[in-house]
Amino acid sequence: MSASTVSTSAVKERRNNSAVWLGLILAVVSLLSQGLFFLKVPGQNTLPWLSLALATVAVILVLLGVKRAFFESQLYRGKVAGSIITVVSLLLFAMTLFGFVTARKIPGTASAPQVGQKAPDFTLADTNGQNISLADLLSTPVGNAHPKAVLLVFYRGYW
Repeated sequence: MSASTVSTSAVKERRNNSAVWLGLILAVVSLLSQGLFFLKVPGQNTLPWLSLALATVAVILVLLGVKRAFFESQLYRGKVAGSIITVVSLLLFAMTLFGFVTARKIPGTASAPQVGQKAPDFTLADTNGQNISLADLLSTPVGNAHPKAVLLVFYRGYW
């Protein structure tokens, strides 16, 4: 056997570093699962923790893959790709961690009016710039009857 045959067979035996790619996939899934916290899905209290656990497993897998690529380079390939994926996965982990911490700071809605409940009285400017209150709108007769409800439309207007 010649030296080129030995080196060719060694290259063919090199394995793909699947831990790096699986870690990247889990990091992306963990970041995307942060958005599920804001939807009305069952188990909302466990979703942030599940997302954080997925991100942690992702980082562990990516670090394991990079360790394989650098310390067992004759068997595993992917030094450059593994390094890039490690940086991307760590950034995704940081974003997931930021989302986890930020989701905890969202105030509760216990004091917000519920559907069908009367809104507290307020005063806002109408399209003509005149101040008008909710009580004024509900007490001003329209035709022969007083209105039972008010539809509020908020728009940003022109800058």
